[in-house]
Amino acid sequence: MGPPYGAWPERDLEAQGEGEAPTEPAQQGADAATEEPLASEPIPLAADEGRWDTRQFGDRRKPTTAEQAVPWLVGAVLALAGIVIVLLALIFSDANGGFGSASLEPTPLVGASASTPPSPSVAASPSASPRPSVSPTAVPTKPPTYGILEMFYLTRPSAVAFSELLRDDFATAAGPTVVAANASADVTHYAVAPDGTVSVAIINRRLLGLAKGKTTRVLANPVDSATFGPDASTVYTVRITSGATNDQATVSAITYANGKSLTLTTLTYRHPASPQLSGLGAARFLDEGGVVRIYSTSDGNLLLWIYGGGQWHIDPVSGSAVAASRGPTLWSPDGSHRIVATESGQVSTLSELAQDGRTLSRVTVRGLISHLRWSPKGNRVVFTLGVTLSGGGVRQDLYTWDLVNGRAASALTANGASYGAEWLGSAQFWEP
Repeated sequence: MGPPYGAWPERDLEAQGEGEAPTEPAQQGADAATEEPLASEPIPLAADEGRWDTRQFGDRRKPTTAEQAVPWLVGAVLALAGIVIVLLALIFSDANGGFGSASLEPTPLVGASASTPPSPSVAASPSASPRPSVSPTAVPTKPPTYGILEMFYLTRPSAVAFSELLRDDFATAAGPTVVAANASADVTHYAVAPDGTVSVAIINRRLLGLAKGKTTRVLANPVDSATFGPDASTVYTVRITSGATNDQATVSAITYANGKSLTLTTLTYRHPASPQLSGLGAARFLDEGGVVRIYSTSDGNLLLWIYGGGQWHIDPVSGSAVAASRGPTLWSPDGSHRIVATESGQVSTLSELAQDGRTLSRVTVRGLISHLRWSPKGNRVVFTLGVTLSGGGVRQDLYTWDLVNGRAASALTANGASYGAEWLGSAQFWEP
């Protein structure tokens, strides 16, 4: 097959050879009218295209304007097709740039094994039907629930036995379970997280992490007192280093999950004399926390109280410490009322007071009260009631007072050696 464009007619080249004058236009027009154009001759040029100079451009003729426009038309069509594809992709894509929801797995091919990944062309093709974008809904962790009288407390199985930490719901007949115990030492102190999920106990100055169904582990050593912060993640501890003249109290924050410790502050104070207590007085003093007590207060700080040494407000973030003028006051969980205990000999009176000081209710019990704590709903309190026996011994049992029904306080234990109860799932509202 010959070239796509026909060769320029040689007869014109011969008629316009070197030295010859070009044919007159009128004559050219007459020839064109009398002669039939040959099929092999090229298409005549348009008036605005001029003639093709073969000496300059070769034997191939110049393409027409229509022929030159073909590539441009093809390019324009391809560009429009690309724009359409992009628009379709944007319509069927989600905010993450994929087709359909990124949270859904692509539909597996029929008959494909579980290990065979689906074809990416199915998920990415604009022609595939888009699936509804469905995101999994986060399911909040359900808070633990406890019985209306479920709590931790300390007890001695016998007069000469070491103290143990028990858990019991006194509203049921199931009986208590042992949470922490040691065959050769007392549980001297314990603390429960506000949500009741975890707790700590101190035995032989070792801080033990306790959680139901998990192995007991040592979080710190030595430790003399501890409390949880506003949640179960952090335990704040106090370690006392005694000296001949001065003592030091080191306050630390311990991450419950891994036992990582961060020292917040170290306070130095004059070495105090030991409290001169015995009998029921000594039992009440230990039930309240002993010589070193630390509280997590309602303003987000800590309050450290040391018998004979002083008391300080401590920022749990910066560790800065400021001397405090008084100990903390315990209010109901909503901060609306509190309990005040007054004593007359071996008789105690509990008065429920509003914020303005009005007496809301009152009850009288025989014995001396210590370690009063609020129930989660603020409608009950539990406390230790101690009495001195005729033979000189001390008896301590747990009592609860229902503030709603106006009944007298009722006993929870009757073994004479139970004290220091803490409600499960109740954050105590200590005002600094």
